[in-house]
Amino acid sequence: MNTTFLVGGSGQIGTVLKDHLIKQNEFVVITSRYKKKKTKKKNIKIINLNINNKDDIKKKIELYNPRKIFYLAGQSSPKISIKKKEITLKSNFNGCKNFLEVIYKLNKNIKFINASSSEIFGESKNKLRVTSNKKPTSPYGLAKLKSFNLTKYYRIKKKQNSYNAIFFNTESVFRKKIYLLPKICKAAINASKYNKKTFFGNIDIIREWNWADDQCELLIKFAQKKPQDFILSNGKPYSVKEMISYAFEYFKLDYRKYIKINKIFYRKKEVKKKQSDCLYYLKKNNINKKSFIHGKKLIHLMIKFYLNR
Repeated sequence: MNTTFLVGGSGQIGTVLKDHLIKQNEFVVITSRYKKKKTKKKNIKIINLNINNKDDIKKKIELYNPRKIFYLAGQSSPKISIKKKEITLKSNFNGCKNFLEVIYKLNKNIKFINASSSEIFGESKNKLRVTSNKKPTSPYGLAKLKSFNLTKYYRIKKKQNSYNAIFFNTESVFRKKIYLLPKICKAAINASKYNKKTFFGNIDIIREWNWADDQCELLIKFAQKKPQDFILSNGKPYSVKEMISYAFEYFKLDYRKYIKINKIFYRKKEVKKKQSDCLYYLKKNNINKKSFIHGKKLIHLMIKFYLNR
């Protein structure tokens, strides 16, 4: 069986990705900084690994001999990164750097896939590609840009099998409740059950919200292609206001009666619209994807899950 590392694999991407890999008969090693958890699944092993310790990284790679390493670790909230700049940089950049250095010395044939983010981009009137203007507006975006550039450097200058997967907003039922779409779903549920009102920031911003299963399916397909930088998204932009309306529509409610705007929730230098040219990378790599979960369907899937819980 092929062995794949999911570094920081306990988050939502790792949780979804592991199931897709197991279906392909992969043996998945999930690394975590926390105390090792037990799992009864045969194709999974959870181990402790310190991403800031190159000796530990080297030891674990030599022990398990992975063919692919997905680097998913890192503090991933732009808002939190403003207060926790050092932790954000260390987890998103330093750990990535340590893995690239160790792989270069051990085995350059190991595929290293770095999870980057659309937060590396600035304002753009055009659809975003990997070559588009990069002007991050948060410490998180800056850390992701640094790891993006380093991963690309190792591929071009040191001929390493390194990839950058630029994730646009990705959602699932495993998404932490501090993020926007879970907050929207909770607001609709609380309005329906308790007639409760919820405060939001700028609801006119536009993003492409993606379902994690779609993203992971594409990620695996890209990892089978030649090393490159690519965008993971669906090309379907929605405003926050639209996503809110879909959530309240589920309960046949008018969101305008329950949503209040407070500028305390605005992010400084917020990019108003981000739209990707993701289909360019699918066509370029001969990757077919017939349908995506987005918009109303995505929101309603999350609400159904929360209600069942």
